[in-house]
Amino acid sequence: MAQNGYQQYQKSNVTLASPEALVVLLYSELLRCLTGAKVALLNNDKNTKNKSTAKAIRILAELMVSLNMEKGEGVAWNLVILYEHISIRLLQASRDPTPEPFDEAIRLLAPLKEAWETIAVPKSALLKTAGLERVVV
Repeated sequence: MAQNGYQQYQKSNVTLASPEALVVLLYSELLRCLTGAKVALLNNDKNTKNKSTAKAIRILAELMVSLNMEKGEGVAWNLVILYEHISIRLLQASRDPTPEPFDEAIRLLAPLKEAWETIAVPKSALLKTAGLERVVV
């Protein structure tokens, strides 16, 4: 099956992205899923809520297995604990359908996405932002 231009663009973004940029993509999709699940819950769309929640849990698992436990030390372990906590809360949302687990997950994960966006910025963009784009590094 032929891919449309947008699908090809998205695939090339993932293929060519740095590891940091891939983490940003995962966080972006995770937050999109969480928001979608919450909206679906509020609209009583159980199918969409369940699909979005399941995808969010899969992304959390992917983020967890991508952690470098040797280099990351305490930070990596703290992220494991956070990802597990959020996964459990999302599973609880299936049993007790309230928006709070989604709100909590978004509140906890949005700052991490912002931090990774800062980390993922290419050096050339940082230099340009600082007005140093003509400086040779």
